[in-house]
Amino acid sequence: MKTSLLMPLAAAAVALVATAAAVAAPDRPAPEPAVVAVAAPDRQAIDVFHPVVREPAARNGRYDVEYTVYRPADLGKIHGRLPVVVFGNGACRHLSNGEYTATHTLLAAHGFLVVAVGAFDEPVTAERGSPQPKVITDGITWAERENHRRGSELRDRIDTGRVAVAGHSCGGIEAMVAGSDPRVKSVLSLNSGFFDDGTLGYGRENLKNLHTPTLFLDGGPDDVAYPNSTANFAQVTVPTVQATNPAAGHGGFWTGLRNGNGDVTMQQEAVTVMVNWLDFTLNGNRTARAYFLGRDCGLCTTPGWTVASRNF
Repeated sequence: MKTSLLMPLAAAAVALVATAAAVAAPDRPAPEPAVVAVAAPDRQAIDVFHPVVREPAARNGRYDVEYTVYRPADLGKIHGRLPVVVFGNGACRHLSNGEYTATHTLLAAHGFLVVAVGAFDEPVTAERGSPQPKVITDGITWAERENHRRGSELRDRIDTGRVAVAGHSCGGIEAMVAGSDPRVKSVLSLNSGFFDDGTLGYGRENLKNLHTPTLFLDGGPDDVAYPNSTANFAQVTVPTVQATNPAAGHGGFWTGLRNGNGDVTMQQEAVTVMVNWLDFTLNGNRTARAYFLGRDCGLCTTPGWTVASRNF
């Protein structure tokens, strides 16, 4: 199941092709909630690996931030249309997404269109912002418009009925608030969760607005977000999974650290979790579902991980 992700990140770097594109365009939206909608594809997403293009998002509208797009390079080899993942950054950084380039690349390699908050050529910064959920919902609107824009390589290639929102730390709060949008079909809270006292402007009362399956991914007791991740998981009323690896702490999934030591396989394991979650909740893949649910679920038997689920 994990074969494609166990290739070294050097291979992912070879697959990463930087291109430049910028154009102008019109509008359009799409609706509706759901749990899992689409018929399961023949192959699991985790078993597919595409070369990837990283490019600036075409400026087809007025948004609060710029976006970077990660997508399979050869769209002719994609079965059907691409599901969408809009990704918010730790510290609510809205200028750069450089810290997550490897993660975004690997998600796109498994057949997803990643719309990442932050400009294509902005270097990694120490910027610290505050939650602006609109940067996530604007990313969905960008995908809808790009799917209809004349001249776009992605025209009629995007499945705007299969949209996930994800975010790390402060970006996870943005994603969870954006998760109330009816266009969203799946939420990924990554080392994140609402504070009980409403710190950062959004309290746990916002959990009642979630209407889709929600994944809480955290790095255990040494993760500063662990108390919120655990408490949020216990309170949500939607189908939910909490996946924990105490060796990751708050940043190990994204920087490739295991117990504070460099280990790229930690990053690969986190991507495996996310790809299976997206395959389950957006693609309806039953094997990906079994990765999370059941006594002998795939992640349950993976060394170092603990899994809990509710409301399924």
